[in-house]
Amino acid sequence: MTLPVFLASFFKRLFWALIPLTAWADLAEMSLDEKIGQLFVMPACPKRGAEHFEDLCTLIHECHVGSVIIKQSDPLTQVAFLNRLQSVSDHRLLVMADAEWGLAMRMADTMAFPRNMTLGAIQDLSLLKELGAEIGRQARLVGIDMNLAPVADVNTNPLNPIIGMRSFGEDPSHVADCVLAISAGMQSAGLLTCVKHFPGHGDTLVDSHKDLPIVHDLMGGLFPFQRAFAAGVDAVMTAHLYVPVIDPIWPTSLSLACLHMIKDCGFEGLIISDALNMGALRRYSPEEVAIRARAAGCDLLLYGDHIAPNVDEILRETIPRAFAALKRGYLSGELDLAELDQTVRKILDRKKRLPVVAVGDSLLESLHSADALALKQRLFQEACSWVGDAWIPDLATTAYLSFGEGDILAEHFGQLSPEEASCVVIAIHQKEALTPEAIAQIAQYQDRSILCHFATPYALKGLKSKTVLLGYENDPMAQRAALNILLGKQIAKGSPPLKIAFK
Repeated sequence: MTLPVFLASFFKRLFWALIPLTAWADLAEMSLDEKIGQLFVMPACPKRGAEHFEDLCTLIHECHVGSVIIKQSDPLTQVAFLNRLQSVSDHRLLVMADAEWGLAMRMADTMAFPRNMTLGAIQDLSLLKELGAEIGRQARLVGIDMNLAPVADVNTNPLNPIIGMRSFGEDPSHVADCVLAISAGMQSAGLLTCVKHFPGHGDTLVDSHKDLPIVHDLMGGLFPFQRAFAAGVDAVMTAHLYVPVIDPIWPTSLSLACLHMIKDCGFEGLIISDALNMGALRRYSPEEVAIRARAAGCDLLLYGDHIAPNVDEILRETIPRAFAALKRGYLSGELDLAELDQTVRKILDRKKRLPVVAVGDSLLESLHSADALALKQRLFQEACSWVGDAWIPDLATTAYLSFGEGDILAEHFGQLSPEEASCVVIAIHQKEALTPEAIAQIAQYQDRSILCHFATPYALKGLKSKTVLLGYENDPMAQRAALNILLGKQIAKGSPPLKIAFK
């Protein structure tokens, strides 16, 4: 490397290290290629090696990709990785992540907060705003600009294979309240938010990662999105659904009619596609998908995966083909250049609003702060819910049964057999533990049992028990919260955000 090239590279890296990251790009000075590149979001895996990093650099240099979605990482690796990647790009990269229940959804060595269904049981919505602020604080510490959350889907189908615990519940109004609370918290910490999956993925029987779900009735699913738009959420993600009442031909993510519904609500934020490489769109080529999504009005075309061969295909084949197709579309007049300018201006505007966060030396300690741990425990405590006849057992005359793995309650109970006990506390730790044999055994004690359920509430359907204490998840903190109630130290304040499981 010659001295001038070395000095240029050195000062560029120094500039990124010392100067706040901003969107310096001036739309008037950007080439067509640079503008098109701003539309793309590519997957980036910080824990992979040099070859992957070179693939990312190639896309930044040749296709001018303007955004990344982080997959498979840990805090220290990610911070160093993003510093390097930002220094490669001439324009500020927008960094996205899926952190629906905190960084742990995609990142090792970080904290997993309660899932949305658990949060939906909490009656004090100020706690959800506090959680949003904490997720925002942690995300900004590791270089994330936008959380692809919260999920605004109303889960009206108990057999839904992809939403379930990711939803705040079955009531559109309550889901909307939860979405607004946690979004407000994240935004207060400087994190951009994105509600998903418009127009509502709750009433589906098919996983859109694998195939295209069909939805015949939105059943109030639009309401949380409408509330979020009015409240000023930063972005919305479109779902890959076939909804004939909206568009009898195209999937919602490629549908002009569907995306116009978003704009008709007065939404002026960013419209982001769900991953355009998902199985739901496999019948279309990468070129068709990119052209159609853009023509429909999608601002950011997202491509995501975490499996190495799939990621490599996205970076080496799919995005270059999609980029070339869009360029042909704009040069031929098939796509509108004025709309491209409008979209790029909107993207750059969001980048300019991003605050600067200084990363200290004690990053891991900050991510696992005492305040964050205390908040997590309180969330699980506030979520615990009685179903049926609530009562506190006399532990001296109580037996204990446990189904599944990860039990921390057993040591607090004596060795009475269920036959000689006046009460039987039964803990269920995974829905898979509910075998026919287990269900038959539980039914024997239905009149004198307390069923402590640490799995999805939907798994309760068909069980027989007069009293259920919902902990929602098998996290040790959820079990501790339930134990506090059984010991009479706390009361159960939560209210189940769904009813279908208890019919």
